[in-house]
Amino acid sequence: MSFIPHPIPVLGTIGVLVIGSLVLAIGHKIISGRSPSPKEEYRRQRLLNTIVLVIGAAIIIALWSKLFQHTSTFLGLIGAGLAVALREPLLSIAGRIAIFVGHMYNAGDRIELNKMSGDVIDVGFFYTRMMEVGNWIGGDQYSGRIIQFANAQVFGTAVFNYTRNFAYIWDEIKLPVTYKSNIQAASDILKSAGGEYSREFMAGAERQIEKMEQIFRVPRFELEPVVYMKVTDNWVELTLRYLVAPHKRRAASSYIFGAILKQIMEREDIQIASSTMNLTVQNADTAQPTSQPEKESDESPRAA
Repeated sequence: MSFIPHPIPVLGTIGVLVIGSLVLAIGHKIISGRSPSPKEEYRRQRLLNTIVLVIGAAIIIALWSKLFQHTSTFLGLIGAGLAVALREPLLSIAGRIAIFVGHMYNAGDRIELNKMSGDVIDVGFFYTRMMEVGNWIGGDQYSGRIIQFANAQVFGTAVFNYTRNFAYIWDEIKLPVTYKSNIQAASDILKSAGGEYSREFMAGAERQIEKMEQIFRVPRFELEPVVYMKVTDNWVELTLRYLVAPHKRRAASSYIFGAILKQIMEREDIQIASSTMNLTVQNADTAQPTSQPEKESDESPRAA
């Protein structure tokens, strides 16, 4: 071993790299065989990569620190330097661990963070990448841009997850009808259209709610479509509240609107209301002149 300078740190580093590679290879095979879904497989594999990297780096630093006479001084200087120079990268690595351990989000989830919305496509060591939705595009559809932000942003910031634990959201459709319309019939049409759309996935949504109740202390949700009525100055506003997958929000509203309009057009007792304005136009040539009152005489009558 005399031909190898510092044999213990060198061989120890090689051993850490070899063992780490074996752990990753075996761990990925086990995870691939036991993960219930591709999204969960992705999360577990990325978490294993992070743990192996952090532990391996700590062991290698500890091995090489023994070359210094004052180990505590060496570690203190290394720690201070890393804390100052690599603050953001270290926070991002800690954020990656928090994301996977805390189940904040995973690849394929739709999230909103710091007014940025999109579908997560990758959670790296330092950055999360997602396909942007919204911005100048309506209906929560893709804009074509990829957003990249540091994992450290999950600390101290609210993360809105559209699909974690419960893969659906509630959306609303508003329909104004005139006061003379058959309000009950219009409400039944809206509820029927919403029920027809959500019928296929309603059973799956109920199972997800039951699973959430076993994990979290959540109230029981009303999953069936509901119609609410609001009286305004000009019309009666009917609002349909229904369940929809976040990725299909625009397609769902288009489908439901089409079904509603088709049924309304076949009836004569329902009219869609709209804003109107009454204007009165007067021709200046035909306007009648205003008569002026006669002035009274200032002189008082004299006595005869």
